[in-house]
Amino acid sequence: MYPLTPWWFNCARARLPALLTKVGWQMNERNVYWNDDLKTRLIKRIASDELGISDDEMDERLQQLGALLPGLQSRLAKAPPKLVARLAVNTGEVAQRLLRLKIAFPQANLSTMVSNRLSLLLDDDLAAVEAASGRLRQLVPGVNVDRFVEAYPLVLDVECFEMALEDAQRIMPGMDVTAMLRSNPDMILSLVKGKNLIPYDQISNPWA
Repeated sequence: MYPLTPWWFNCARARLPALLTKVGWQMNERNVYWNDDLKTRLIKRIASDELGISDDEMDERLQQLGALLPGLQSRLAKAPPKLVARLAVNTGEVAQRLLRLKIAFPQANLSTMVSNRLSLLLDDDLAAVEAASGRLRQLVPGVNVDRFVEAYPLVLDVECFEMALEDAQRIMPGMDVTAMLRSNPDMILSLVKGKNLIPYDQISNPWA
C-alpha cells in the first residue's frame, strides 16, 4: 500500500518530479513519504506558479505573512495552494484587515481567530464583523466576547447566533445563557444555523 497523499495531489502530480529534483531528492514518486515539509514545498511551488513569481519571491511574501501571523508556516501543509496564493498576493490587505480585527477584538489572539476562519483575511465583510463585535457584547455581556469569537468565529453571523440563543431558551426555559456559554458552549453553538457559515476547526473550550 502506498503512503496516503493530500487531496490536492492529483492536481499537482505532474509537478512533483521537478520539485523533488529541485530539493535534491531522487526517488520514485510512489515511495515519497508525505511529511509536512514536502507538502509545504509542493504547495509553495504551486502557489508561486499560480502567481507567476519565483520561489524566492514566494518565500519572501510568506515570511511577511508569517510576521503578521505567527504560526502560519505550520498550517501551510494543510492549506489549498490557491488560498496560499491569494494570501501571498494580498499581504498589504491582510495587514489592514488584521489591524481592523485587532481594534474590534483587542483581547483576541488573531492568529488563532483567523486560523479558525481564514475568510476573515480575504472575503468577510469587515464592516459587518465590526458591527457584530458591538452586538455580541450586548447579547452576552457576561462573556469575554473577544476570546469567545477567537475560539468560535461562527458567532460573527450574529443573526444566526441570536436565533440559536432563542432556541436554547425555548428548549431549556430559565437557562442562564452566560453560565451555559462558559461551561458548555457547544450546547448553544450546535443550534447555530446559517447558509453563510464557514466551517472552522473546533478547539477546546477556552474557559475549561
